[in-house]
Amino acid sequence: MQDLGLSRPLAATLARRGITDPVEAKGFLEGRESHEPGKFEGMAGVVEEVRAAIDDGRKITIYGDFDADGVAATTIMVTALRQLGAECDWFIPDRITEGYGLNPEAIEEIASRGTGLVVTVDCGVTSVGEVALARKLGMGIVVTDHHRTEAVLPDCRILHPVVSGYPFVDLCGAAVAAKLASALRQAAGLDPFLDEADLDLVALATVADVMPLIGENRRLVREGVKVARRAQRPGMRALIAESGLEAAQLSARDFGFRLGPRINAAGRIYRADAGVELFLSDSPERAEEIASELGRANNERRRIEREVEAAAEAAKRELGDDDPAVLVVAGEGWHPGVVGIVASRLVRRHGVPAVVISINGDTARGSARGIPGLDLHQAIAATSDLLEGFGGHAAAAGLQILPSRIDDFRVALAEAVVGQLGVGSTVTPDSFDAVAGGEELALALAEEIETLEPCGKENPTVSLLIPNARITDLREMGEGKHCRFSVISGGGRAAGVSFGRTGFGVDEEAAVDVLAELNVNHWNGSSQPQLVVREVSPVSTADPTEGSSELVGCEPGEWWSRLEVAMGGQTPQKIDRLKDESETRESADSPGALAATSIEGPAEVVLAELLSSGEPLLIITSDARSRWNSLGGAAGLGRLRKAGIDSVRGLWAGSPTDASGPFAEGLSEGVGLSDHVTLAANPDLVGICPNTVVLDPAASPEELLLASSAASTLRLVDPAGLVFAEKASADRNLLTPRLRILYRELRDAGEVSGGNLQRILTGTSSGDDPGLGSSPEDSSILLRVLVEAGLARTEGRADARTVSIVSSEKADLAQSTLFSEQMRIHKKEIAFLRQLNR
Repeated sequence: MQDLGLSRPLAATLARRGITDPVEAKGFLEGRESHEPGKFEGMAGVVEEVRAAIDDGRKITIYGDFDADGVAATTIMVTALRQLGAECDWFIPDRITEGYGLNPEAIEEIASRGTGLVVTVDCGVTSVGEVALARKLGMGIVVTDHHRTEAVLPDCRILHPVVSGYPFVDLCGAAVAAKLASALRQAAGLDPFLDEADLDLVALATVADVMPLIGENRRLVREGVKVARRAQRPGMRALIAESGLEAAQLSARDFGFRLGPRINAAGRIYRADAGVELFLSDSPERAEEIASELGRANNERRRIEREVEAAAEAAKRELGDDDPAVLVVAGEGWHPGVVGIVASRLVRRHGVPAVVISINGDTARGSARGIPGLDLHQAIAATSDLLEGFGGHAAAAGLQILPSRIDDFRVALAEAVVGQLGVGSTVTPDSFDAVAGGEELALALAEEIETLEPCGKENPTVSLLIPNARITDLREMGEGKHCRFSVISGGGRAAGVSFGRTGFGVDEEAAVDVLAELNVNHWNGSSQPQLVVREVSPVSTADPTEGSSELVGCEPGEWWSRLEVAMGGQTPQKIDRLKDESETRESADSPGALAATSIEGPAEVVLAELLSSGEPLLIITSDARSRWNSLGGAAGLGRLRKAGIDSVRGLWAGSPTDASGPFAEGLSEGVGLSDHVTLAANPDLVGICPNTVVLDPAASPEELLLASSAASTLRLVDPAGLVFAEKASADRNLLTPRLRILYRELRDAGEVSGGNLQRILTGTSSGDDPGLGSSPEDSSILLRVLVEAGLARTEGRADARTVSIVSSEKADLAQSTLFSEQMRIHKKEIAFLRQLNR
């Protein structure tokens, strides 16, 4: 926040994702990572071999994959080679009849065409036998790929981010092809501007192939979106229009959800080379025709996908395992082109890795999708003795298997998954990146969040938690399939939408926690912030004072001991020392000199952010009991705490001489809630917890110094906190209302002592635990004023102390020096608070 001038929600998002160094954060946000093609070891040799083929007039065939990455990579290489004057064609295998990667029949067909050099893109790194066959048939071959390798590599020149030692290992196949195309152009002295023209396809492939959107991929996709928005490639322009998008508003998300699926649909149920033809076309009319074909193929893909998904769910139910470690389902005649999509759906729905297998007679092909934390390729490799073949990477894989071995494969793969992750591992529920609320939910934050784009794998869209909000003005939209509404948070209001649901089942007045994305909605030439809501959870309406075992107060002996110290007008030793220290500091009376690091925002929002970190936390307030109640008590604060952390603890009183007891013990790993006055009586507590947040401003330099003495202290800047602190000072120091109540209760009780006296003094005579009421220090002030004003008498010590009313005459409380002193303290505190927060 401080070094880069970021908002708290964006800074929290970066920190929660492991980016805590400002320099690293700046580099990530700028997305400038870039490496020269020459960083691939062996690039010079590959360029030499390709240029030799061009110079010799040999025909070059690009062998690509049938998905969006392979189609984009094929287009990039064909374009570059033709720019260099090469005779170049392409070959993409049929997904259903030939499967992924190189195959002997295809190699023989390519050789029969008279090809002299084969350049693979997005495939080939595991095709040892097929590469050997190509060379045997007299063809040269170069492999460019990014998939997981095996122990033995093909005997040829290879460009691969891992094999070739490239500085960024997560390039997709099209990005590797683009690096080779760039190196070839550089060697030929062509305009480097031509490299930029490839970036729209690189971005499409990177997103569609679900590559991590970190490192160099962030720059490639970000720049690729800009190129695609210009829509200078006729095929890209036609595809954007067919998808119902506006080129000028195109986003990386559109590559993954609108454009990529149309290219992939061709390879799944149509002809994969339609995508290559689309992107190579110079004719806008022909490009529009192909884009329409792809749109129809995509619609057909959706219909088939729904049928296979329903059949896969039925197959799961037949297995009868309600809690599988991995889901492996198979069916005769399932379209092999959609099994990968269906596997992804099963993972999202059931939270476990999934394999969907299409059986066709004596053969079966399947697609597998994993969950975070699982190396799917490694798990499948552990079952390789049951497979006819497999390939892929940590998140997705394809395989071939005999139908008779599917049951054994299911057992073996489950063992491999459990071996990696342990029993009961599933996709974790939705979490959030940051907490926001009130006036923060505005266009400025939405635009700032956009600096994290492009979002996707390993850099997901930002999820915001909006605590204690309300959903109002809910209306259906989209033919009754979706809804729109307003989200009210504190003093702020934001427009919200939710897709796939028409309501949340909560009353408009109900307090809810909202999980949402904050986007910029462009509509009719204007830009507005919009919350896309994913989840709404009702906030518990239980009485926050219930479950008082969470509140740690004084034991009777401690309470009486502290009362006696306070009755003598004594001040704890540590506070005296702190006062001395403050007097030796330059500008010791200047609140700004003693203030801790400041953080702005609504109290509940900032506190929710800090609580959700899971770190130990001491919360210092002006009035702990009031804050506890307003924040919902243990249930209200605990809902924001990480699982496995002790529940929220509260303290209204503690020992003035040592920091012991359950509250102090809890501070080492949990949360404590106290107030400035109580901590002044037990200052050692501040040193126990490494993290302190001053929720309400301190009312004196001494309290401020104490609150700032922790290892790490944040001071909340919130106008509502100042109002709360001023009210707390008035409640604490303007004694007349409390004195009247105490006088009446003592008068009605007669001579009183022991537990009855403690309950009356603490304001818990109705039956609450007296250890959780007014502190001994506050009680002593009230009692001493009544004695000084001649209204009451007290004798004895500790729990043997007795108190009785001795006068019913109206008294001038100003006769009490202590009463006047408290009024003076109040005025001084108000002046300090306003100076501190001006």
